[in-house]
Amino acid sequence: MASKKTVAKSGSDKHQDAKTVLRLSKRAKAEVAKLLKRNQAGTVTREELETGLEELEEQLEQMLGMIRHLL
Repeated sequence: MASKKTVAKSGSDKHQDAKTVLRLSKRAKAEVAKLLKRNQAGTVTREELETGLEELEEQLEQMLGMIRHLL
């Protein structure tokens, strides 16, 4: 008869997705703060601002996809 070995379970996929959403959220929030600060100081060009906002949009779309998956 074969012995039963206990195997440690890895975290659930939803738990990992939730961690990823939180990480993306923090990164997006920091990027927005940085862009706002540079915009108020007048040290950001229009092109840099638009590029930063496009990157934020991509991060937010990823977050929304993961949130939909979690629910």
